[in-house]
Formats: sequence, C-alpha cells, structure tokens
Amino acid sequence: MTPDGIAASDWDRVHELGVEIVNCTAADDARGEACARLSLMRVLDDLEKKYGTKPSLLATRADYVESTDEREWLLLAAFTEAERTGDDRNRELIADSLAHFYIEAVSAFDQGAKWLAVWRDTLGPEPDSDDRGKMARLESILLAGGGA
Repeated sequence: MTPDGIAASDWDRVHELGVEIVNCTAADDARGEACARLSLMRVLDDLEKKYGTKPSLLATRADYVESTDEREWLLLAAFTEAERTGDDRNRELIADSLAHFYIEAVSAFDQGAKWLAVWRDTLGPEPDSDDRGKMARLESILLAGGGA
C-alpha cells in the first residue's frame, strides 16, 4: 500500500508501466515509450477516480509529464495534499522531488534552497546516508551555481 492508501494491487500496474517506460527509453523505442506513457496516464486517471486526489498520484504524474510548468504545478499540489492529509512519508518524498526539480531541472536556486530545507526538515535530525549524500550533492550544486 502507498503511504496515502492506494492498494498494492492497484499500484502494481503503475509500477509495471513505469518500468516499461524506462525500458523503452533505454531501447530508444519512442513509440513504445509514448504508448506506455499514455497507458500510465490512463491508469493514474482511473486510480484518481477510485481513490480521489492523492499525493502519490499527483507526484507520479509529475514524473512523466513533458512540461516543466505542469511538473511544478503537480509537485506543489502533491505536497499541499500531503500536508493537508498529514501524510509525512509523501511530504518527505515530494520535498525531495521539489528540491531536485528546482535545482537540477530549472536552476531556480532560491526555490531549490527552500525545498532542500523543507526536505531536510521532513527527514528529521538523522537522515540516512543515502539522503545525506543526495542533500550534499544538491548543496554543492547550489554553492557552485548561485548560492542559496
């Protein structure tokens, strides 16, 4: 089950299509990727009808849209929904995505620093080594690219 209550049996199809998209991308199969992406969006639509607006659905959709404006909107909406529902795990995951988005995808360093701080806060006083490494990498990008 996802942190926001989507059954594992329903989420399995999302995972399968995500893997298919990655495999098609690696194989330079643009047609297959487009078909899998369209199927994923339909599955996400169906799950939203079944479960309502959920942070994991919004954030997953954000991972597969082309437009940076749409991606930003979806991630911010996902974070807002996670906060509204008290979903701490999705708050953490989405803050991570927002920090990476602003720093790496759009070079909006002020926003990136803000979301890096939010992500750090969601992790608590002792983040694991993987998260510490990711944060250190983003901090180095901030320092090299314009500061926070």
